[in-house]
Amino acid sequence: MRKIVNSLIKCLVRNMINIRFTWPLVFIYSKVIKEVSPLDKFDRGNKKNKTILALNPDRFRGDLKILSEKFRVLEIPFDWQGKILSLYWPKYFSKKVPFDVYCNPVGNKSLLKMQKRFRSFLRIFLKDLYKRLSIDCVIGAGVYYRHDYDWGSVSNEIGIPYIVLHKENLKEAKKTKEEFIDVVRTLNKFKGSHIIVHSQLIKDLLVQSEYVNAEKVSSLGCLRMDDFVCKIRDFKMKSNKRKKVVLFSFLYNAGIFKIGNDFEGHSKGWVTLFEHVHASIARLAIENKEVDFIIKTKWGANWIQAIEFHLKKYDIALEAIENLEIIVDVDIHKLIMESDVICCFNSTVMLEAAIAGLPVIVPYFDEALEPKYSDNVILKDYFYIFDVAHSVDEFEKLVIGRLDKKSVSRDCMEKRYEIFEKYVSTLEGNAKEKYTELINKIIEG
Repeated sequence: MRKIVNSLIKCLVRNMINIRFTWPLVFIYSKVIKEVSPLDKFDRGNKKNKTILALNPDRFRGDLKILSEKFRVLEIPFDWQGKILSLYWPKYFSKKVPFDVYCNPVGNKSLLKMQKRFRSFLRIFLKDLYKRLSIDCVIGAGVYYRHDYDWGSVSNEIGIPYIVLHKENLKEAKKTKEEFIDVVRTLNKFKGSHIIVHSQLIKDLLVQSEYVNAEKVSSLGCLRMDDFVCKIRDFKMKSNKRKKVVLFSFLYNAGIFKIGNDFEGHSKGWVTLFEHVHASIARLAIENKEVDFIIKTKWGANWIQAIEFHLKKYDIALEAIENLEIIVDVDIHKLIMESDVICCFNSTVMLEAAIAGLPVIVPYFDEALEPKYSDNVILKDYFYIFDVAHSVDEFEKLVIGRLDKKSVSRDCMEKRYEIFEKYVSTLEGNAKEKYTELINKIIEG
């Protein structure tokens, strides 16, 4: 019965929009779309500022609050964005149809028919929604988010610029670069107005893949690094009463494009490395009660389950270790500056912690040494600026040894700064100004 009711509601909504009876749906969405408050709640900007609508907002990792200092930023909750998609996408459609097929459905008559109907719906609905909310621009957080594909391209088609602030930007490893090009090359030509990336490397890869022309992509640094690079200029390592070790956990497929991005099966990617590193941190916590150990994940659920799955092999229960905590939602840069030692692998955090002058320990063993995955290890040519562990035993010794010997040489720090600017962001802390100037320029045409 419930299924029948949902089908009837979807049919009613589609027909309402098709006959241009848009105001009920537009009214509802004008209420669920909310304004992003700036970090400084008293700085809401000039009311004449341009208005940006963010799709898939959880993917922006704090960038929306930064942009809200210069723009009026609105965000559509992802579940409400999903409700629009579900009017035409069948259940589990996004899992069954790969993004490259969705972008290039040549010969797939049913998919082409569905896309044609969906985009016709969006042209009518979005035009009225944008008019009601005074939308000047739409932004997405990645070039391969299928949920944003039609919404973004139709927005651009009806005269509202669609800009992608591509957040996945550390593709420095040889094989990772090749896989990135291969994946992006399968997508249709970029149908938005512009792409903004963090580094020249990603711009070059996007152009090389023929996904976008060079004049439509800009390298402007990383918004969320502005505040961080300003803070570290005066940063001095604190003498904590209790020392703190932080492991920035990693996915099985960190830096590997061609395997799934979850933990299902525990069979592909950095599985053994993941097991050994997390088990080492748990053992060190048990053996060093006077030290606090943190495992930082990007989300909970199956990520924490994966950690528990591997620790169970060693008869280790997380809840029994009082000085070990798994955290998800936290200010990463604040966490870095509160730490004594950082452990991480295949992540931008390696360079973020590096420019803060902290010991950064990189596990380089297990799958990282295998021919199958070795060319997916990022920053290998720059390992001399980190503490690299070549075994489980060396990893554990480095973690404890670096708690008391945290100093990093001046020459090493200079190299860290240079590499950070090359792959992450400017140390001048002016990315926000660059983004603001370009976005306004695009909106004004």
